[in-house]
Amino acid sequence: MVMSCYRQWSVCLFMLTLSVSVSGQIQKEDLPVSRYGLPVIKGPDVYEKMIRADSANVLLDMRQILPSAAFDVTYAGTNNFLKRKIYPTADLFMRAPAAHALVKVSEILRKKGYGLLLFDGYRPYSVTELFYEEIKDTTFVADPRKGSKHNRGMAIDLTMTDLRTGQPVLMPSGYDEASERAYHNYNGGDPQALKNRAILRDAMLQAGFQIFVYEWWHYDFRGWESCKTYDIWHDDIRKVNERLSSEINKKGKR
Repeated sequence: MVMSCYRQWSVCLFMLTLSVSVSGQIQKEDLPVSRYGLPVIKGPDVYEKMIRADSANVLLDMRQILPSAAFDVTYAGTNNFLKRKIYPTADLFMRAPAAHALVKVSEILRKKGYGLLLFDGYRPYSVTELFYEEIKDTTFVADPRKGSKHNRGMAIDLTMTDLRTGQPVLMPSGYDEASERAYHNYNGGDPQALKNRAILRDAMLQAGFQIFVYEWWHYDFRGWESCKTYDIWHDDIRKVNERLSSEINKKGKR
């Protein structure tokens, strides 16, 4: 059912792109440049234009795409490494190809008795600037001169839950813990935690994600290099998506 909804949304968006010429696509040189020299997508109008040029650019609401998952968007509260509210809402979006792949991960893990708990997906570029200016350590935060895979909607922070209990499984470290215990090559601690980390890693790799060596919870989806950097807040994303959805529905009724 989830996959059929995703395909319907993708097909309808693809139909909308047919009316947009290649010349209507957003070029890197046309984008505003951040104070760190990186071109970024700003504003809902540009975001909508990108979707109409290529439906893969849409940022999908993971609560709709993967309703079986659990969510704990820590940056929407104070339980995060900065100990303050960063996001105004607890939304979690992913670029369409990565969202699709997470559905596959969920299906793989469900057969093993596990679910997904999602912490963070798409992250506005201005948040990456904030993180860097607070931490200044690109081991644990992205360099704003390059931008984050999160800014492209192609990275996800997550863990697993036990479907019998609904509780998160044991992992070698806590989420967002800046220590060696978070590294993928850390082999200390509880053997069950290392086993759980491996189960998650294998499912993510099978679906086309790549590890980030310093964080067991962070995965990047293949092809992120060709994606532009977004600096659009969640409410604006939702409004554009709803407008496009309404347009799709009206076309379907004709």
